[in-house]
Amino acid sequence: MAHKNCPHCYCINVNKHGARNGKQRYQCQDCLTCWTSLSRPERLQARIWHEYAFDCRTVTQLRRIHHKSRAFIKDTITNYQPPIEIDKPRPVTIIMDATYFGAWGMLVVIDPYAERTNGENMALYWTSIEGTERTIDYDVATDTLEAMGYTVQAAVIDGRRGVRQMLERKSIPIQQCQFHQLQTITQCLTRRPKLTQNQELRAIALTLCRTTMAEFEAKLDHWHEKHGDWLKERDPLTKQYVHRRTRRAYFSLRRNLPYLFTYQDKALAEQDIKVPNTTNALDGRFGVWKTKLKAHRGCSRTLKTKILCSFLSEETDGRKYPN
Repeated sequence: MAHKNCPHCYCINVNKHGARNGKQRYQCQDCLTCWTSLSRPERLQARIWHEYAFDCRTVTQLRRIHHKSRAFIKDTITNYQPPIEIDKPRPVTIIMDATYFGAWGMLVVIDPYAERTNGENMALYWTSIEGTERTIDYDVATDTLEAMGYTVQAAVIDGRRGVRQMLERKSIPIQQCQFHQLQTITQCLTRRPKLTQNQELRAIALTLCRTTMAEFEAKLDHWHEKHGDWLKERDPLTKQYVHRRTRRAYFSLRRNLPYLFTYQDKALAEQDIKVPNTTNALDGRFGVWKTKLKAHRGCSRTLKTKILCSFLSEETDGRKYPN
């Protein structure tokens, strides 16, 4: 039994009755009237967009699949507007980060613990940014979330000092991404350091994700006690430090130590506030987006922004389209 009403006698005793020109036909079992299902252009538009953005189909492929002209496919893609996602304000732990597509980028804020039906983390806020990300971009993001009714319980960031200071002024607990911290150590010491001092410091840094703050600090203290004089060596001519990259790695760990283990804070645990120790939940999505955008290298920035907004929209990403 089809869930249709007869347009003539308005009864619900209706069955499917074949198809004509690719459209479903129905027949009323009372008055025996037959009719064709009305076309729904919004469904076709949504389906074409989903195949274009999420399935990485080209305009030529879509034209052949739907038997439409190139102009029709282009107009459909141009006129499509991603739905606006509305979420219920609540206390949240957020991950904030930005990714770039040439000279511009997108700043995205997600709730890593609010999952959609398709398994992706809930995006709470996003905006396009020009050039290098600034502290004010993150400040506006947190202010906007608060204006929307969200309560930011904790924030995970990649380690920008200005952003950290801004969050501290707002009394928001900060977790610095441990993965980004390890990247800094690798940039300074390389993956295979030759000096014994650097090998030992890198070995300490690699325990970051499986130790406590007290244990990690004790290891740093022991390393500095052992190699402190070596770390202070200066060039007799230039008076500059000889081991500048090692100093940068060591003092980076020292400076960021109070923010690297916030996810283990007992006060937050007592309030049932969960905090991830990395921004991986967001960084992983950035990689997927860029891979999908490679199929549309020639499209404009406006269209790329629309595709990105569509990726962030639950309704678009999770909808099932009829064949």
